[in-house]
Amino acid sequence: MKQFIKSLFVYFLILYFVIGLFNKGIVLPTIPLYFFVSILILTLTVMVAGPLLKFLTVKANFPTHFLMSIILLIGVFFLLKTFMTGLYINPYIFEGISWGTIEIASFSVTPMITIAGVSLLSALICSIYKELDSV
Repeated sequence: MKQFIKSLFVYFLILYFVIGLFNKGIVLPTIPLYFFVSILILTLTVMVAGPLLKFLTVKANFPTHFLMSIILLIGVFFLLKTFMTGLYINPYIFEGISWGTIEIASFSVTPMITIAGVSLLSALICSIYKELDSV
């Protein structure tokens, strides 16, 4: 139970941080209950990846947990986008960056790219945390 609460809290903070990085593309609900439930659903999605892998008789190590978390988060983001009141995933324009000789031109970020980016980054950080916590 202690491990469950700890994981729930840490994954909640990780997902909140990553969604905050994509604040132009993802608009979270302004109603506190919907806001909390949205992130809680995403947190529970990441937490169910390990037991789901065990059910499928796949060893739950870093790569498998990472890939399963990405797949589950993409699906749950689409469901939340469809059914959660106040959660919007909007297209936006990335302005571009110039670092000396490296230049990234501006481009339009679609909702699918936003969902994939948030899912990838969230799954990466959560999987790294899970592996480091088990050591």
